[in-house]
Amino acid sequence: MTPRKLALSVFFASVAINAILGIIALLVGDFGEVQGKVLMTSLSVSAASVMSLAMFPARERGLLGIVPDAGIALSIAGFGLLVILVWTEFQEDSLARIVGSVLTFAVAAGYASLIALATVRPKYEFVVRAAYGLAAVLSILIVSAIWGEPSDRIWMRVMGVISILLAAATVSIPVLHRLSRSEDEQTEALLASEYERIYMDQLPTICLNCGASGISLDEEQTYECDVCEARFRVEIP
Repeated sequence: MTPRKLALSVFFASVAINAILGIIALLVGDFGEVQGKVLMTSLSVSAASVMSLAMFPARERGLLGIVPDAGIALSIAGFGLLVILVWTEFQEDSLARIVGSVLTFAVAAGYASLIALATVRPKYEFVVRAAYGLAAVLSILIVSAIWGEPSDRIWMRVMGVISILLAAATVSIPVLHRLSRSEDEQTEALLASEYERIYMDQLPTICLNCGASGISLDEEQTYECDVCEARFRVEIP
């Protein structure tokens, strides 16, 4: 079983458990502490599965190096520790801070893995890179706040500014992705209008416009004559 299939199986199993517990709570009307802990455990498993699945596409495409793998590991570890906290009734303050820190970095890795799937033209790449940087800085500030508990309002204002900038970049990336696709389609249409399509029984060895033998075939399967600069594509029915 592949990691993706395993994550899907765990996710659907936890969803089924959540649904059963919810129905029991509605029908029986007696939802005790143990049932609440079981539900919280199942929700944690579901959340870990969802976050892991969100990072699998970037992992399979080899994007961002070890970030998706690290994010998956942090998600599993973070929600695993959260389950321990649930069953120990949150008695350890340092463990709660560790859980918050691990999940913060897991969410940051998941965010980066998702926006890495966007395909943008080089002139728009600075927005994606800015989103990476803002997410990293914000996660570090959040973890610092978890451990340091800063009371300074300036700290919170800085976090607010970074959050706003990150939200702006996040909203812009899908739009830039769509704009890049439109520009690519227009470029392809322009290139297609610059060559002539010809149907033949066999591939040509000479230019069909001037008869010169100096023709070359590029990556787009378009022939170009070095003499008259004619461009054409040949299709064999």
